[in-house]
Amino acid sequence: MKKIITILFVALLFAGCSSKNHYSYLSDGDEVLFSGPNNVSYTKNDLYKSLKLSSETAIANEILDQIAQKLDGIDMEQIAADADSLIETYQSMGYESYIVASYGSVEAYRKSYISTILLSELSKQYAKDNFDTLVADKKPVKMQIGTFASLEDAEKCLEDVKNGSTFDMAAVNNNSANAPESKVYTDDDASLAYEIKEYLNSTENTGLSTILVNTVSAADGNETNTYYILNVESRNTDDFTDELIELLAASVSTDTVKEYFISTHDISFYDQDLYEIMSAAYEVLK
Repeated sequence: MKKIITILFVALLFAGCSSKNHYSYLSDGDEVLFSGPNNVSYTKNDLYKSLKLSSETAIANEILDQIAQKLDGIDMEQIAADADSLIETYQSMGYESYIVASYGSVEAYRKSYISTILLSELSKQYAKDNFDTLVADKKPVKMQIGTFASLEDAEKCLEDVKNGSTFDMAAVNNNSANAPESKVYTDDDASLAYEIKEYLNSTENTGLSTILVNTVSAADGNETNTYYILNVESRNTDDFTDELIELLAASVSTDTVKEYFISTHDISFYDQDLYEIMSAAYEVLK
């Protein structure tokens, strides 16, 4: 049944019909797909009518899957093979009953897995298409961050770097709460303290920052200081484009990706009912 529905989605949504206001019919709609007792039967027209009652989200997801499959570099055979391999692994671990309980069937899980991969690829394409706008908004930098509980440790870290140590080694040797990683950060990163963002926005400098202090006041009036040192490696996105694309893709909402690709592709419907369902949910289709 799922295979039949998928085929119908493709036929309805990507047949290239320029009109969005035609009622459609199935020439062989009276063909019985299955039957039951008391002469009850289920025809292709019955299936078609039930399809039109599907949620706009389900239909939009089918549209996105079809768009994603046409992106450059998409290898559907490999994605399908990866899905099958993952399912075989889960089955060998005895998780098949859990999959069925959660998704209804193994095939439904397979389709969900593939759709998730395709949505990820669409998110990356969205980030590429809107790269300059996103960069201007999010102000990305690549840097390392050392985090210290005492001013003395932070000062000693700077001294060690001045004497020839690498920043990450100096931070670890002076009790940094973390081993500094070379990562891309953006201005909307919730993990960055206000003082870090303020510093990054106040200068275009690279290299080591001054010691930045974040003070938190407790209800009892006691204050706790955390000291940060940044090693800003680059502000030039050409130096970390691939990593930035991954970060931007992960941060964009599914709704934003969905609206973008629905609005930038010429999507037509054969059927008035389907058109009304989708245009009511997605203004860009009107």
